[in-house]
Amino acid sequence: MSRPWVVAALFVDFGNDRGPVETHRPPRARYECVPCAYRSEVVTGPAAVAAFNATAAAAHRAVCPARQENHQ
Repeated sequence: MSRPWVVAALFVDFGNDRGPVETHRPPRARYECVPCAYRSEVVTGPAAVAAFNATAAAAHRAVCPARQENHQ
């Protein structure tokens, strides 16, 4: 049996809107692909994070050079 490997990660920080205003931070997210060493820009804000989470993995999979090299 083969071992499962992590090949990509979606990092999401849901932010903090409680407590003193000085400690508030908006939600943020980024995506990383291990085989091709791709690292997305950090996306911030509730609407932007929601849209990014819905499409980041599929959008990168379509253009990932490591995936294209391994699946031709």
